[in-house]
Amino acid sequence: MTNNKKSSIRYIDDNTALVTKAFQKNASIFGTDEFKLWREYKAMFPGAKMTTKTIKKNPNKLNITKNMTYENMALYIRQQDDAVEVMVEFQKQIKLSKVKANPYRAVLAWFKKKYSDVNDYMDFFEELAAKNAAENDMFAVPTATNL
Repeated sequence: MTNNKKSSIRYIDDNTALVTKAFQKNASIFGTDEFKLWREYKAMFPGAKMTTKTIKKNPNKLNITKNMTYENMALYIRQQDDAVEVMVEFQKQIKLSKVKANPYRAVLAWFKKKYSDVNDYMDFFEELAAKNAAENDMFAVPTATNL
């Protein structure tokens, strides 16, 4: 077996081998190093099956970048009392970020610094996403209140 973690097989028992998703994909392509390595492994353990590691996700993790597109940031800024000045600064930040390795991250960092109360804009973005989802629901039946 090779030392490369992406191209290795971890022995669990005679019937189970832990591999990465990349290894699993490449092992199905004839002639690849992973294909050859898997054939060697299967020669030693004929009943072995590949399993991939699953990553446990934290359901309580707060995703503060969800729905934070430039368009949604602009919508949030327009709702503020100082919208005119901040919108000029927002456009300036977008232009300045063009030379950065990750322009979006630079603008996002500015936005989070400008609006440090995460709950305010997170609530705004969640309401906006729910409204957009309701408007785009092809199975929604119009009621008297939303006609």
